Amino acid sequence: MMDTHYKLRKCCLVAAVTLLGSLSAFAQREVLYEQYVQNPMAINPGFTGAREDFNMTAMFRRKWFNIPNSPSSQTFAADGTVANGKFGIGFQALNDQTSYFTTTGLSASFAFHLGISDNWKLGLGAQGGINVLPVSDLSFNNTNRALGSFGLGAWLRSDQLYFGISKPEVLSQSFGNQAINNFYRRPLYIMAGGSHDLSEDVMMLPHVLVIQEKDHKLRVDFGSRFWFNKKVGIGASYRVGGGYNAVSAKVNYLQLTAEVQVGKNVRLGYFYSTRQVEQIYTTYSGPKGIHELMLKFVPNPKGFQKY
Repeated sequence: MMDTHYKLRKCCLVAAVTLLGSLSAFAQREVLYEQYVQNPMAINPGFTGAREDFNMTAMFRRKWFNIPNSPSSQTFAADGTVANGKFGIGFQALNDQTSYFTTTGLSASFAFHLGISDNWKLGLGAQGGINVLPVSDLSFNNTNRALGSFGLGAWLRSDQLYFGISKPEVLSQSFGNQAINNFYRRPLYIMAGGSHDLSEDVMMLPHVLVIQEKDHKLRVDFGSRFWFNKKVGIGASYRVGGGYNAVSAKVNYLQLTAEVQVGKNVRLGYFYSTRQVEQIYTTYSGPKGIHELMLKFVPNPKGFQKY
């Protein structure tokens, strides 16, 4: 009887470890993708260099500040242009920790920018890199697995409008019977938005994003940001959609944003999202939501030229 109970407890523990590892791998990819409003290059390499000036963005994300080892992540992205704006180059890095599982990712992107009319430019981009994910099997072996990553994207833009389509992960991966198979996704993103001056002091930047994944219901993000006197920005967006199983079913959430320009070259931001990081934490009865801090910097002496 004791032996049976021991085996049962071991099986439950292995299953939990496997699930956590899979969720960590899934969260590692989603963390970067969800920052697309501040860093469109995260989901579309065709955007690389679209702002023409070099831009650097660092973000820190935390689930609960009062609980040790709660989910947290750090991301860094930089991009700009060379050859008089014809080519864009970019770099992204991510470190994500879910409980005691840590995942990292590095990627580089390249885009060719083509002027197709007096008002429109088209960016065609590709990105590649490595994601290091924790993988556990039923033999209780925990390993870090390095996976190659490759994506494609196109970004059509004018001064007031933009349209994008991308697949930031096109490679299929083989995990055998690993539970990570249920969480490894290769989404297709279709994005549109723009900017409109409501007055001399107020600018509106609406956006909409459609996300399609195999065996998942369609997801849609929509929202807008407002900039006042080019110094303070506030915004909100909402995601609606659903998954195919209990783990991925709850994706509806609201995100609120606040930004302030503290100088020509530095911008600070705070973002709050009602999204659950992982469904395994839904039994937590404390404060919900995700907190993110942002630091954005441009070396251009003229400061920020795009919002």
